[in-house]
Amino acid sequence: MTTDVSALRVDDQAFLVSSTIERCPKVMMIRELTKNAIEAAAEAEPNDRRVEFSATRVHGVPKLTIWNTGLGMDDDELSRMTNLAASIGKQKGLDKNFGMGAKVASLPSNRHGIRYRSCKAGSVHEVILCERDGVYGRLKRRNTNGEELGDVVDVTEQVRAEGDRLLTSDWTEVVLLGNRPDQDTVSDPYDGDPKQPKFWLATYLYHRFYRLPPGVEIRLDEGTHARGPGSRKFETMPARETKAAFTRAETVSLSNGIKLHYIYDEAFKDTSHNKSISGAIASAVSTAAVVFRDEMYAVLTGRAWTIEAPTFGIPFGAKHISVHIELPDDARLRPEGYRQFLRYVDGEQDQVEAADFAVQVLENRPAWLIDLIHSLAPNTGDSNEEIRKRLQELLNKLRVKAQSPRVVADGDITVGAGPGGGMAPVRSSGQSEGRDRRQNSADLTVMQSGAQLARMAQNLERAPSLIPLDDEEEIEAKNLRGRAARYYAKTGELFINMRYPAVDLMREQLEQEYAHAGDVDIMKRLAVSHSRNSMIQRAGLAVVFALAKRLNKEWDEEAMGKALEPESLSLAADNFYEAMQDARRAIGKALKIRRSEYETEAETAVA
Repeated sequence: MTTDVSALRVDDQAFLVSSTIERCPKVMMIRELTKNAIEAAAEAEPNDRRVEFSATRVHGVPKLTIWNTGLGMDDDELSRMTNLAASIGKQKGLDKNFGMGAKVASLPSNRHGIRYRSCKAGSVHEVILCERDGVYGRLKRRNTNGEELGDVVDVTEQVRAEGDRLLTSDWTEVVLLGNRPDQDTVSDPYDGDPKQPKFWLATYLYHRFYRLPPGVEIRLDEGTHARGPGSRKFETMPARETKAAFTRAETVSLSNGIKLHYIYDEAFKDTSHNKSISGAIASAVSTAAVVFRDEMYAVLTGRAWTIEAPTFGIPFGAKHISVHIELPDDARLRPEGYRQFLRYVDGEQDQVEAADFAVQVLENRPAWLIDLIHSLAPNTGDSNEEIRKRLQELLNKLRVKAQSPRVVADGDITVGAGPGGGMAPVRSSGQSEGRDRRQNSADLTVMQSGAQLARMAQNLERAPSLIPLDDEEEIEAKNLRGRAARYYAKTGELFINMRYPAVDLMREQLEQEYAHAGDVDIMKRLAVSHSRNSMIQRAGLAVVFALAKRLNKEWDEEAMGKALEPESLSLAADNFYEAMQDARRAIGKALKIRRSEYETEAETAVA
């Protein structure tokens, strides 16, 4: 240790301990307890690497219990292990073991107590961590006569009398006593804040632990899962894939060490569930996540995933498609202090999100997945391409430039320097070097003066792909209920809610004005067509003019982003009145009639 520096010390230890514990996200409790159990079980004999969740009744109240095989602890080791920044047999480090996760994460929801028991060489010792009068520590125990026993006690005979645990091999057990003696920590681990569904434990395990060490088995005993009686085995995503739980799956390995896992989980028997729900102990919703060192981070599920999925190249079917981005172990990442999420080591140390890798996911989709997505796309019969062509012409006139890719130091693609010959002049005998002459090149890639960039080479912004949505489930998945449209800048896709009220309002107005048409059915079809196409065009124009703000130096990317929000696009879509005249003109020409006399007279009177 250096003698050149006076080491910093903790002046207020009680405050440091309390603040460290009370700032910890309580929902990390199961991760920390399970991780400790897995690491211990991985050191047990190959045929006895077990982690078990069960319900232990303490004074008649169910308490969640985590038990594991592996090297146990004696009284001294158990006492040291229950200090902060302390662990037994592990190497501490910022990217390894902190030595305080399970204790810090568990105490906010278990102030009444966390009971640790550990069996080593046939002897069992017990300690209770708790909070009393604002102080966190080990509970001092007394016998029935009131005599002090200390904070670590020998309970070997008590455990032998209970008969639930054998003393012939090492193990460790943690019982969550909660904040109150009457708190059921099996169904309510966080004392109602937040409340948990009945399958909360299995769901958390599925959304956190991507792989287990070789031979380690996790089981959920009756009462800790929602699948009825008996014990159930927890199986990771890769383990379920090997058992054909999913319809199709494929892993794509990139040159930078990233592995992209694509999973398709088809609908289960015409229900809203996925196929893998059969036999599973948790819901089988699709997910997107970052996987780092066998754990999942930045997990997106449900609506959060279906809203973001188009950015990953999955505009349809996200409810049945999962994407897991597995990063190499040596990636420049580090878990934040409580391991709730990852941060980049370099730069501003931003939080790692699945969306950071959306482009890579999009560009490396397997052919079968692309075909599947196309098969799930709706066929509306609207004039999408014609409208998009007009939008492209407008963008070209406005000369809106697309955003160019950024050059980054750790990019995947390298470019060769080449010979660098360029347009160097060739000297020939008998000609003056100072003579002004046009240079010619034998290289066919070199164009003579007068050639211009083709339009596609001018880096002009491309018009958005227009995707109308009529299906209520798809509208809900994109979070478009009550909103007109949602634009995804990375993929250039514009999803339009065709059940937005402005569509029907315009249609009803047109039907009312041309109710006297000779062929009412044709008139109604025209009204529907014009109201739908007008809606698509209004949303598209709003996107085009928002993109055009890139030409205005007073508008930064944040301001442009606000202009492209669904709420902004909805305001633009609400104004169908200016589109009415074009629709009237087209319908009148098609049906060879004018609007109803009543409407014409009313407008004249107002004018």
